[in-house]
Amino acid sequence: MLTSFIINGLDTINILYLYTSLIKKNNNIFKLLLTILLISIAVTITEQLGCNFIFIYAINIIIIKLMYKENIKEIILKFFLIILIDIILQSIFALVVNQFIYNYSIVAIIVEFIILVGIVILSKLNLLNINFKPVDNGIVIYLISIFSIYSIVFKFIWDYDNRIILNNLLVIFLIMSVLVISQILIYSYLIKLVKEKEKLKLSNEYNVVINEIVEEIKRRQHDFVNYKNTIKGIVEVLDEKEIKPAIIKYIKGEDVSDNNINNLIYIDNFIIKSIIYRNICRAKQYNINLKYEIQNNVLDDILNYHEISNLLSNLLNNAFDEVIQNGCNKKNIEIKIFTVMNESHLIIKNQVTNPNNIDISKIFKKGYSTKDHDKRGYGLYNVQEIVNSHKGHIKINIESDEIIFDICFNNF
Repeated sequence: MLTSFIINGLDTINILYLYTSLIKKNNNIFKLLLTILLISIAVTITEQLGCNFIFIYAINIIIIKLMYKENIKEIILKFFLIILIDIILQSIFALVVNQFIYNYSIVAIIVEFIILVGIVILSKLNLLNINFKPVDNGIVIYLISIFSIYSIVFKFIWDYDNRIILNNLLVIFLIMSVLVISQILIYSYLIKLVKEKEKLKLSNEYNVVINEIVEEIKRRQHDFVNYKNTIKGIVEVLDEKEIKPAIIKYIKGEDVSDNNINNLIYIDNFIIKSIIYRNICRAKQYNINLKYEIQNNVLDDILNYHEISNLLSNLLNNAFDEVIQNGCNKKNIEIKIFTVMNESHLIIKNQVTNPNNIDISKIFKKGYSTKDHDKRGYGLYNVQEIVNSHKGHIKINIESDEIIFDICFNNF
């Protein structure tokens, strides 16, 4: 039983280490160790009781669900994918170790150690940066079915007569590798299709805003001709001493948002351009001073259009909620997107009415809000989920009644 517990423990470590790489939650060592211990004990006991391997898989999935609180379909999909990867690694290393050692238990322990060492090395070299993106519900069910069928068939053969597998490890390795790689390629292709569909949907949605921007700039070009003619008239009808103060007075009456809208033409990303335009119009409505400095091609290779839209919209909604309050005297919002020292930054800066009311340690928790409204407290939580999924980080500073959100992504 001790040997079985050791083998199960090592196998569980390998499976969970790969799993936490997929969900980007391998920073909690205590949770990882506790999950490994619970699964190892449960699997060892169920094996000793002679339970079917399907029951053992179910226990693994239930414990992972309880510990990591993920969607059950995503847990099943990732679990069976990792099981297949583990089977492939065990097959190739067992093929080598079997040439020198003939005791099954010793071979199993050595193989699990080799896999563990390999996973740790790859993790330290940041080569386990697997970005597992959510896809359509039907695609998830399809992949779950495929991966679970592969795993269950393999286990049925093993339980029926493990010599079939042990005597044909090379063939098993090749078959499993082809099956897994083909499904991963299919998954990648489906992800690409989903992205294209998402891009098209967003393009159609924001095309209306882009058309508004174009029409607004055309109108301003027409107004510019009027401004020029008016200034020409002032020069012609007034005395020399009266011209300067008259022109200054006339220019001051021009809408201060003109330059903000005109400068939108220099932004390449149509999502960012559209969101900023909408918020310029919104700022004008509430008499808010909105400034922006946007470098091109900063977030495009890191976030998809949907993520950029969610990130920027949620942060700006949060900023507007603060500055439109009656207690806010300085109605300023500032947006910056730039790259410096191989780091991409998205910065949103705005005034706050009551900085003492903001708990930075809770600000990204689901449901947390400083406002007494229903359905609030999810915007910043969603922002953190997007940033974490791309291994970015968020810095928050509150100084001089001003809150600064600095979202940073490493470009290495």
